[in-house]
Amino acid sequence: GLIITMSYGATNPNDVKVLNDFRKGLENPELLKWPEEGDDPCGPPLWPFVYCSGDRVTQIQAKDLGLRGTLPHNFNQLSELFNLGLQRNNLSGMLPTFSGLSKLKYAFLDYNAFDAIPADFFDGLSSLMVLTLEKNPLNVSSGWSFPMDLEKSVQLTNLSLAFCNLVGPLPDFLGRLPSLTQLSLSGNKLTGAIPATFAQSSIQDLWLNNQEGGGLSGPIDVIASMILLRHVLLHGNQFTGPIPQNIGNLTSLQELNLNSNQLVGLIPESLAHMELEILVLNNNMLMGPIPEFKAANVSYDNNLFCPPEPGLQCSPQVAVLLDFLDKLNYPSFLISDWVGDEPCTRSTGSWFGLSCNSNSEVSVINLPRHKLNGTLSPSLAKLDSLLEIRLAGNNITGSVPGNFTDLKSLRLLDLSDNLSLIHI
Repeated sequence: GLIITMSYGATNPNDVKVLNDFRKGLENPELLKWPEEGDDPCGPPLWPFVYCSGDRVTQIQAKDLGLRGTLPHNFNQLSELFNLGLQRNNLSGMLPTFSGLSKLKYAFLDYNAFDAIPADFFDGLSSLMVLTLEKNPLNVSSGWSFPMDLEKSVQLTNLSLAFCNLVGPLPDFLGRLPSLTQLSLSGNKLTGAIPATFAQSSIQDLWLNNQEGGGLSGPIDVIASMILLRHVLLHGNQFTGPIPQNIGNLTSLQELNLNSNQLVGLIPESLAHMELEILVLNNNMLMGPIPEFKAANVSYDNNLFCPPEPGLQCSPQVAVLLDFLDKLNYPSFLISDWVGDEPCTRSTGSWFGLSCNSNSEVSVINLPRHKLNGTLSPSLAKLDSLLEIRLAGNNITGSVPGNFTDLKSLRLLDLSDNLSLIHI
């Protein structure tokens, strides 16, 4: 008969060298239970935590073993490696470059103590799907900026670089990665705006919360176009402007946390109607009425709402003045002063820039030369009591609303020196 000999060829010698260098860099290599004189990780018997295909090492799965030490600089010579699990150990020192690991799909390096990352670490990772570097004290003193090489990792679905000292802006390419569904960048030192490219992205979980030292800024309008979003954590930044009116388009959204930003304006009706699991709006400068929310769990303390209970409307005067602010893009010096539901009767006098008559009705709007920009609100025509509108020397554009002719008591309308304003 035919005799078939199964030869377990000795493991690729270079793979053996890399694994033995890995072992030598550990303070407690005994935890791996690798044979002392071993030169054949691909066995039999296979070395623990090592997986092979033929004579090549394809996986190392050694998570949560308490390993202490460093990774060898030649680690990227494991050229057939596709799955690496070293998370939740005490590995430290400089990460070796992963440059050229073109088969690598999964790299779990989170919850270690790596303290530096080489500039070419992400070069050529063309198959990468999941990368987690969360909770590593990388480049503590200077921080490190977003790796542009990741633009070529078009298979990337899950990227977690949370709590690892990333600095600088978010790159545009993140919004163009076609498979990216989970992006976790919490607890870094990122700055700047959410890129406009995010509008077309397939991201479902967007975690940008708790940036140190100022944080991300600009409007959050782009998120209303990210229709696959499920969990959005934007808290602990410096986002400004109103919550987008069309946020109700996010039909998959389950959690939205906007706590501790500088968001202004009224809460959109579409947001109030969303049946979210968690909605957190605390510590902003949101104004107007508190709607009756449909969210299961909602908090909105420390804002500038007019009546303090949900479901009540602001007084008609305040509703008009808030629309006036809205059309002028919510100037910050007025937001902080125009608080509550009574523009005329507080102990310190009326709201800044307003005068009132004896019936506690606004009679004068006096805000010349305050760098106001935006347009004039037609709703001002509802304030029958207005005698004077003084808005000279600002940057107001557009045209004067036609219904201002309804203001029967108005005796002065001074809009001079607003360069682009078209007068009726």
